[in-house]
Amino acid sequence: MAVKFLTKATVLRSLQGWICIVGLMAVGNAVSCFVDHSFLRGRLYTVAPDRVTDLAARLFGLWTLLSGLLRIACAFFITVRPLYHLTFASFVIACGHFVAEVAVYRTAAMTVGVLTPLGISGLSIVGMLVGYFYMNQSDEVQDNETMPRRVEDIRFSKFRGRHAKGD
Repeated sequence: MAVKFLTKATVLRSLQGWICIVGLMAVGNAVSCFVDHSFLRGRLYTVAPDRVTDLAARLFGLWTLLSGLLRIACAFFITVRPLYHLTFASFVIACGHFVAEVAVYRTAAMTVGVLTPLGISGLSIVGMLVGYFYMNQSDEVQDNETMPRRVEDIRFSKFRGRHAKGD
């Protein structure tokens, strides 16, 4: 008998752990944006560090804090679809942001400071796509032998006492 490692429970549980760790890292990065504004100049936007203002650092910190809290919430409530979709969108936006900063705006170079969030967001996008496939799977195994064949075969016994005539 083959052992199934990629079950719905193991995939979603692993994805919860990954998203939670990524969310906690994002909260830590947000704090560093507020505490040390040179963080962005030295690690991310190395091509044009003079364009990174204190205001830009605080805005980046707010975005990172918001996305980190969203990801932590998704890790705790991974089966809530709107939260799952918003978290997925946050990874797509983050990936798009870093690609645009390197390729379009040319304010960042492909350094470790840019490759790390690109890799994390890329892996998270792939993981969440796989998780979405598993989330859509039913938990119940449908057995055709126990399924009712006609409408008259459906048992309504647990509902009879609630709405009896004459109440």
